[in-house]
Amino acid sequence: MNSNHHLFRSLKTMKIKNLCFESIKAQCKERGLDPLNIPSYKKTLTKQELKIKQSQHAKLLKVVIHFFEKFMLSMQGVPVLTATTDEEGYVIQLLGDQAIKETITQLGIREGVQFTEEYNGISSVNLALKYNQPIEVIGSQHYHHVLHASACYSVPITDQIEGRTVGTITFMTAVDQGSPLLLTLLLTMKDSIERELQLLKQNEKLHIINQLIMDTTRNGMMISDRTGKVIGFNDSAERITGWKREKVLFHHIHELENFGSYLMNVLEEKRQYTDLETPFKREDGRVLTVLFDALPIFDEEQNLMGAFAQIRDITRRKKTEQLLLNAEKLAAVGQMAASVAHEIRNPLTTIRGFIQLVKGDFQKESHFDLILDEIDRINLIVSEFLILSKPNVVHFHDKNVTQILKETIALFQAQASMNNTQIAVDYENSDFIINCDENQLKQVFINLFKNSMEAMPYGGELTIRVRKKSEKEVVIQIMDKGEGMKLDQIQKLGTPFYTTKETGTGLGYMIIKRIIEQHKGTLNIESEVNKGTTVEIILPLIF
Repeated sequence: MNSNHHLFRSLKTMKIKNLCFESIKAQCKERGLDPLNIPSYKKTLTKQELKIKQSQHAKLLKVVIHFFEKFMLSMQGVPVLTATTDEEGYVIQLLGDQAIKETITQLGIREGVQFTEEYNGISSVNLALKYNQPIEVIGSQHYHHVLHASACYSVPITDQIEGRTVGTITFMTAVDQGSPLLLTLLLTMKDSIERELQLLKQNEKLHIINQLIMDTTRNGMMISDRTGKVIGFNDSAERITGWKREKVLFHHIHELENFGSYLMNVLEEKRQYTDLETPFKREDGRVLTVLFDALPIFDEEQNLMGAFAQIRDITRRKKTEQLLLNAEKLAAVGQMAASVAHEIRNPLTTIRGFIQLVKGDFQKESHFDLILDEIDRINLIVSEFLILSKPNVVHFHDKNVTQILKETIALFQAQASMNNTQIAVDYENSDFIINCDENQLKQVFINLFKNSMEAMPYGGELTIRVRKKSEKEVVIQIMDKGEGMKLDQIQKLGTPFYTTKETGTGLGYMIIKRIIEQHKGTLNIESEVNKGTTVEIILPLIF
């Protein structure tokens, strides 16, 4: 605010004083106040009440201290005491000259007392609150004679956002040190205080809004300062990553697996990353597909302040997209299979028969065997096409899944022994009754046992475990210690004609998955190269 504006406000203040002082003194006399006595302060806060008031106005008091200290540097040698009151006229802070403080304490003015017209006569505090204007009361303008040696200047402090008065700031000094300059300086200080309070309140609101966004969004959010220290990590980031907030906050971003290197590039190169799709493996073993954004944060002058990252879990969406894609492929395969499979199978049978008839004409038996093997492989593909192309008639009954597994293992035992595979079982001592088609589940288990055995070409241990997952579900785990698979291989399972085997068709997994889904179950696969694979089937229990 410019000096001319201050002068105008000061002149307006003088006009108010000239109009009001005599009438106010007359009112004081009518109330029975004796100007020769020391003014009394009937309403005084207890220590606890004062502490509460100071807490409620903590920001105001802190800002007043800051600007009063600056003011005192420019007024060296001038004894000044400043008093801060709330909107009711209670003194909640006294700062400045100790001698003045001791003097006014003897007059009953201290932190916790309330200025009121009823008991205190004329005071700049009451007038500033009453007229919402800067006020100066100098020397004999005070009603009580003991205050004639003092000069007091008060200004109301306004909350610019809410448009209400929150208190006053007063300068007190000896009458011979009084000067219109003090009121001008106080007005300057008032403007600075109000701007700072407004800024603090706006920042507080922004912080609340930012915190609300951080806490309510389903996207994970991370914020680092310019040095790379993590200063923000919301609940959704904790949920998606599995990292505990207390183990991430105030640590360096290079410790953040998968994301740290991107955030470092943001800070070092001011580079942006948007819609970056990347796999993320949690500590609990779950593999997610996440969409990652990382952006630099700049202040108004385009100085780098830090980095912001956003993580969105799109695992379910990607699975849905993959299912839709596979469904389209399956639809195409089914249509082709329905129209072509029988036409292929009939000539294949004829060819195989004639090849067997002319077996003696082959100079090398290996050539004969090779032709038959290839015909049988074509026949296998056609058979699996037919399984996919037409719905099977299934018969669901309530069965004990443990018993189904035992029967399947008994059938598979001989083949396992021939391949030097040891089968270890781990069943909970309980009956797990499920509604199922027994033959279909046996087909699933046989296929999975074969896959595990083929992943251990030199033999090994195949472990089959059955556990109660919850009151409503049972989990069957089939674990081998074979060659394992990479993450990208697992993600491609179920894609028609994608296989990790030399002689596979890629259709077996699709058949298994479809059977499990018909049984309202889920199929999960975890694998690590050279360590093995765990296939987990979760099925609903019957009560």
